[in-house]
Amino acid sequence: MRINFKTMKNKIYLVSLSVVLTIINANAQDIAYARQQLKKLCSPEFYGRGYYKKGDRIAADHLANEYKKFGLKSYGPDYFQEYTFNVNSLVEVSIKINGKELKFGEDYMMSAASGSGSGSYSPVLINSTIMNNPSVLLRKLKGIRIPDEISWRVDPSVNPIKADIEPKGSANNPPLIILDSEGLDNPGLFNLIKTMILSGEFEISGLIEVYDSVPGVRVSREELPFPHFQVTRKALPDQINNIEINVRNKFYEKYPTQNVIGYIPGISKKCIVFTAHYDGHGSFGENNIFPNAIDNGSGTCMVLDLARHYSSGDKPYYTMVFFQVSAEEPGLVGSRYYVNNPLFPLEDIKLVINLDVVGTGQDSVILYNGIQRPVEASIVNTINKKKAYLESIEEKNGYETNSDFRPFDAVGVPAIHFLTRGKSGGGHSVYDTADKVPFHVYENLFKLIVETVDELKKREIKSQQ
Repeated sequence: MRINFKTMKNKIYLVSLSVVLTIINANAQDIAYARQQLKKLCSPEFYGRGYYKKGDRIAADHLANEYKKFGLKSYGPDYFQEYTFNVNSLVEVSIKINGKELKFGEDYMMSAASGSGSGSYSPVLINSTIMNNPSVLLRKLKGIRIPDEISWRVDPSVNPIKADIEPKGSANNPPLIILDSEGLDNPGLFNLIKTMILSGEFEISGLIEVYDSVPGVRVSREELPFPHFQVTRKALPDQINNIEINVRNKFYEKYPTQNVIGYIPGISKKCIVFTAHYDGHGSFGENNIFPNAIDNGSGTCMVLDLARHYSSGDKPYYTMVFFQVSAEEPGLVGSRYYVNNPLFPLEDIKLVINLDVVGTGQDSVILYNGIQRPVEASIVNTINKKKAYLESIEEKNGYETNSDFRPFDAVGVPAIHFLTRGKSGGGHSVYDTADKVPFHVYENLFKLIVETVDELKKREIKSQQ
């Protein structure tokens, strides 16, 4: 048989080129996959991955389906670690001042602990002058009419609300309070008064707290007996004649949620655990959605991407665990639950790598708990110095932030946390959308994490020789 060496050489070249291009393409698809997943997770069908219409469960099902595609194994019949906790959910919110409806997320925010309430009110104003007059303050909080000789008029030079608002209320018609601290140079007094009001010490129909700008949203495990609005000063007209509110909440006792956990068996039983919280702030009623892209759709997508990466290669040295955490926003509930109910021995964990807010990086990357974990921090910094993946890495004390590495660290499990800094849509707001996440250092941070795990493997193998 005659062999055409020129043809064979061309075929070998084409096959080699195809392999190289496949490898290059696979590496290039990291960020493409992450962007695709982020867009999906932040879409309206997930309801902000919170507790309105069970958005957290919709997200968990999606993550489990991705795990299944990658062929990840589970520690039980499925990828879910189920548990319950108490949480408040807002089903409907609206506020009108002088007949004009304010815009959610732009003009006002709701306290996540808000209770239900509706009605039309001539509100009671409590400003800095009244806060400094205890007798007037108490009478107003009780809804008692103040004699004409006592002035409660707002000084226009101090506060733009120029309405001479007469307190109205009785035992059958509790007042709606407007609380404005502008001009009060006494944070302790303000916090005391606010705490008294929120404690339910006085019977009121609702609280409208005045802010300079819309505050960030939170998730609450408690429920107030009345609505608590957080309205921007610019949204308040000069003259307030009437305020209409409508709020419906649903407080869940033992709300069912779930961590999502999959793994790839390694040569060693020692585990690398990649964690990120997939939960968000949900939606405060229909269309009032918090997409939660940077916080923490970005970390959720990187954990998925790492699962994709490790499942497409050879059997890893370490057992790779991919832990998507629920209920981080209410206070690290999911990670605390896991640490108290581990699916495998905690002492088998070589390192927890937590990813919370990793979609920016223009203004540096922070390595939290690096100070407590000098060996791991040294590996990260040595690789970065050699490869120049990130412009800078700032090491910080782990106690300076609150994320899902903390419960592991508290019981002695090695854990570090990456967080990127830079401009995006802004966390904890309705503007935290997928299109505003730049993924500035995403690919390089991904490579740094993978190489950090490789270096841990090399050192462990060398120590055994």
